[in-house]
Amino acid sequence: MAQTLQTSDIDLLIGGYGSLQGSHGRGIELCTAHITDDGVASLHHQRLLSDVPSPSWLERYRVGGTVDMVYAVLENSRGLAALRIDDDHDSCRLTLVSHVAVPGDGPTHVAVATDDQGNAHAITANYVSGSISVFPINTDGSLGDVSQTLPGDPDEGHGPLPAQEGPHAHWILPLPDGRVLSTDLGADRIYVHRWMNGELVRTGMVRLAPGTGPRDMHLLPVASESNHFDEWRVAVVNEWGRTVTVLDANDLRILQTIDLDAEPADQAASLAFIPSANGYEGMAYVGLRGSDRIVALAWDGRTLTRRESVSSGEGRPRHLCAIGRYLIAANETQDHLTMFHSDKTGHLTVVEDLPIGSPTVILPLQ
Repeated sequence: MAQTLQTSDIDLLIGGYGSLQGSHGRGIELCTAHITDDGVASLHHQRLLSDVPSPSWLERYRVGGTVDMVYAVLENSRGLAALRIDDDHDSCRLTLVSHVAVPGDGPTHVAVATDDQGNAHAITANYVSGSISVFPINTDGSLGDVSQTLPGDPDEGHGPLPAQEGPHAHWILPLPDGRVLSTDLGADRIYVHRWMNGELVRTGMVRLAPGTGPRDMHLLPVASESNHFDEWRVAVVNEWGRTVTVLDANDLRILQTIDLDAEPADQAASLAFIPSANGYEGMAYVGLRGSDRIVALAWDGRTLTRRESVSSGEGRPRHLCAIGRYLIAANETQDHLTMFHSDKTGHLTVVEDLPIGSPTVILPLQ
C-alpha cells in the first residue's frame, strides 16, 4: 500500500518598504510556503491583505489566548498599527483595529512584553530619535496611546562611525524572566529594563566595543534538561562590527564574539535559528548586506562556530526567517524572497525564488 504524502501549507505575512521610502512594497502581502515530507517546497503569492504604508516590521501576539493580532511598525509615517487576524474557512484576512502615533522618529521594531502586573504592552525601537516607546494593549488587541518614552543618551549616545552620530535604538527583546533589552546601534550599547509597578525602568546597560553597532537580538537555547531564563544565551547581531556577540542571559556578560568573515562594506543584519532534533543544538544563519551573503554558524548549545557562507540571492537581505528545515531571505532591494533548504550539515541549497516588492520582514502564521 502506497504511503500517503504529508504536506503542509504555511501562511506567511510579508511586510516591506513602500512608496514613502521610494520602494515597491504595497503593504502586508499573504504568501504560502508549500512543504511536503519528501523534501519538496515552494513559495506562492496569494494576495494583498492590507495597504498600511511601509509595514517594515510585523509582530504577532495572541491577546488573552483568543484574539490573534499583528502589530505593524509603519516606519516612514511614525505609526504603529494593530491588525486582527481572521481565518474564515481557511482564508486569512487582516482587519485594522487601531492606529497610534509613535512619538519617536523612525520606528523600526516592535515586540510585546508583559509587565509585573500581568498587562501586555507593545514596545517600539525608534531608530532616528534613539528612543523606545511603550503602548498598552487592550483586551480586544487594540493599542492605547503611548504611555512611556525612554530616550537615548544625547550626550554619550554615539559611536566612532559616521552612522553613529547619535543614539539609534533598533531592537526590543523581552527575556523569559520579564526583563526587556533594547539595542542602541549608535551608542554601542544594550540597555536593560525592568517592570516596576507597570512602568518600564532602565536599570543597566552592556557596553560593546566602539564601532560595533548592535542591531538585532535573539535567544539561543543552552544544552540543559530544562529551559529557564538563565539557560538561554542572547545572540546579538552587530551591524558595523560584522560580528555576533553571545551574552549570558542571566548576568549579560559577554561569552563570545565571532567574526562573520565579512567584506569591509558589509552590514550584518538578522539571525534565524534552525534547531537540531535535540532542541538545543542547531544552525544560526546571519545575513550580510553588501556582499549579499548568508553566513552559517553552528551552535553546539554553548558556542558558535563559523561554517560557510552562500549567496542570499542578491538584494541586501534584511530579514531571515526559519520554517522547519527551510530558511527564507527577504532580499529588499531586488524585490524578492529566496527560499533555501538546510541539510543535516547546515548547508543551504536554493529551492525557490518569489518576486515581492521590497520585502523587509517575513512572519509565519504557524
